[in-house]
Amino acid sequence: MGDFYEDFGRRLAQLRRAAGLSQQALGERVGLSRTSIVNVEKGRQRVPLHMLVEFAAALGVEPINLLPVAAPVLDGERLPAELRGMDEGTQAWVLRQIGASTKRREGPHGRPNP
Repeated sequence: MGDFYEDFGRRLAQLRRAAGLSQQALGERVGLSRTSIVNVEKGRQRVPLHMLVEFAAALGVEPINLLPVAAPVLDGERLPAELRGMDEGTQAWVLRQIGASTKRREGPHGRPNP
């Protein structure tokens, strides 16, 4: 569960910077201290669910944009590390290409071509 809060914190920090806000300014908008914002961004402080809406409103984004995205599953394994740094659109494109390549090697009903 710690990874969830660290990922949430990273997304919060990224969106805060994109909005041009300091930690102090974000804290003032949502009623938290700068120190609390630092701790939330580092995944050390958990926030109540209603704060998701507060953060989203302060940053001008939808709450879903703050939630960590689960790593896509590829053949029962987590997304390869090489893809994790890519934006989601690029990840999706790569996964589609891999899927298309796999389909070309498979015959009818998912069986390998001879």
